Amino acid sequence: MKSSFLAAAMLVASVGVAQAACQSEIDKTKHDWRALKLEPGSKPTSLSKGVRGHEHVQAAVTSMRYHLHEAQMLCDEGKDHEALLHVNVIRAFLDLPEFQHPASHRYLYKEGKK
Repeated sequence: MKSSFLAAAMLVASVGVAQAACQSEIDKTKHDWRALKLEPGSKPTSLSKGVRGHEHVQAAVTSMRYHLHEAQMLCDEGKDHEALLHVNVIRAFLDLPEFQHPASHRYLYKEGKK
């Protein structure tokens, strides 16, 4: 009983740490996005215009909102790597600097193994 409680506590703690890492990047991206002051277009094919020459097709902006929602959902589930992939899609789309994933996220690729 004690060991299962300890394991559950460790899992909750690790999810909290992962969520904190991705949440800060999500919050930063939300802040950067708001700073662009994109005015929504009236139709999906119209342009959403913002400061410093930012112009994006409204349908694409709507798609980025989906990525933001997915990033938040994955982050809340403790899936920080997957969440950060969505965040980088948004940052690339908005011409914002992307960030490097931590080295611990490179578990998907193992050198020398096929």
